[in-house]
Amino acid sequence: MKYMKPIIGIVGRCAMINDFNINTMSIAEKCRMCVIKAGGVPIGILPTQEVEYYDMVPSSLPPLSDMEKEVLVSQLKLCDGILFPGGSKRFNYDLFILNYALENDIPILGICLGMQIFTMVDSMGNSIVNLEKINSNICHADYDNSLSHEVTISKDSKLYEILGKETFMVNSRHVMKITDPGTFKVYGNSNDGVAELIERHDKRFAIGVQWHPEMMALSDDLQMKIFEAFVLASKK
Repeated sequence: MKYMKPIIGIVGRCAMINDFNINTMSIAEKCRMCVIKAGGVPIGILPTQEVEYYDMVPSSLPPLSDMEKEVLVSQLKLCDGILFPGGSKRFNYDLFILNYALENDIPILGICLGMQIFTMVDSMGNSIVNLEKINSNICHADYDNSLSHEVTISKDSKLYEILGKETFMVNSRHVMKITDPGTFKVYGNSNDGVAELIERHDKRFAIGVQWHPEMMALSDDLQMKIFEAFVLASKK
C-alpha cells in the first residue's frame, strides 16, 4: 500500500484584502507551510453559512442549520487532524468543529485565538465565554513577532514531553486572556500568570498555545517540534 500523509484541516479565518476592499476567508501561509514541513497535507476548512464573516458580529449570526452542519461534517471527515489558527473573531462554526473533533478524538492544535476557542465550550458542548482583557507589565501584543516574554510549562504536560524544555521564549500577539480553561487544563503560564498552554490528556492530541509557533517554526527547530508531534499524532 502506498504511504499516505495525514490530511490536516486548517480552519479558515475571515480577513480583508485592504488594497481591493475585498472580504476573504483565508488560511495563514505560515500554518500551511508548517504543516507541509512537518509531513502533513494541508487543506482548508471553510464555513458553510452564506454570509461575509468579516463584516459580521459573531453573536448576530443564526445557529448553523442541519444542512450547514452536514456540509461542514463532510469537510471534517476528510481530516486526520485539525488546526485552529489565530485570528480576531470566533464564530459558531469554530465551536461546531471543536465539538466534532473532541467527540471523534481527532487531534487538534489551537494557536492564540484557536487556543481560546478550546475554552469556549462546556462539557455538554454549549457555548461559554472565558476571556478578559490583559492588564500586565508584560507586552502580550507585540505584533512584530519578536520574542516577547518567557513561558514556563509543567513537566507533566504533553508539550514538555514533546519539547523537553520547561522554560523558553515566545512571541505574543494577543490582548485577551482566558479566565477559565473549560474542559481543558492549564499547563503553562507567562511570568504574569497569563495562561499560555492548555491540554486535554483524555484525547490523542489536544493542545492549545497562546503564542504563535508557526511564526517561528520554519527557522526554530524547538517550535517545529509542536507541528511534528501534531502531524505524527494525526498519522496514528
